[in-house]
Amino acid sequence: MLRKRVFYCACAVAVLAWLSVAKAISEPVDHRTYFAFSGPVDLPGVALPPGKYLFRVVNPTTSSNVVQVLSADGKQAYGMFFTLAAERMTPATRPEVWFMETPAGTPPAIKAWWYPGETLGREFIYPKEQARRLAKGASEPVLTTKAETTKTEETNTTDLSRISSNGQETRVSANTKPKASASSGKAQQGEAAPASIPMPATTVPSARH
Repeated sequence: MLRKRVFYCACAVAVLAWLSVAKAISEPVDHRTYFAFSGPVDLPGVALPPGKYLFRVVNPTTSSNVVQVLSADGKQAYGMFFTLAAERMTPATRPEVWFMETPAGTPPAIKAWWYPGETLGREFIYPKEQARRLAKGASEPVLTTKAETTKTEETNTTDLSRISSNGQETRVSANTKPKASASSGKAQQGEAAPASIPMPATTVPSARH
């Protein structure tokens, strides 16, 4: 009788372990997600025309703050973007991007990307020149660099600030635990890509300025 109980317990543990492994296998490590935009949208240093795009974390094991955006087929890279961890109160139920408010007549700018089931997302760091323009129509400060920057590659720094609509800056520490935030603009839902989809090898061009 005791042997049967031990056997059943062992089976139960094995099933739970397999379910955990199966779940891990089914979820893409790089959090790749498709988003379809009906109109143009802005990212740091680059404007995306209407269409479907693939968002992914470049290297989840060493640096999860770098996001790459490609065409839906993975053949064209639009750039690599540096981000800061952003926290929300409840996990996203589906992949989402949050937009910040922008001045009238300008495309909406993507503020942050959220993967389903997680409370930590990735907030995009904008070059200082672009952040000033975006902040003029935003109800919340725009994340940017403390130094004067004009190019996306210059946002790879921990010396950050947030610039408000009146030009006032607040220092941001990249090492500080992220605080919970709420969406200040429209959220767009996307579709998580299955892990079986291959990622073509691409050469990432410099972002347009």
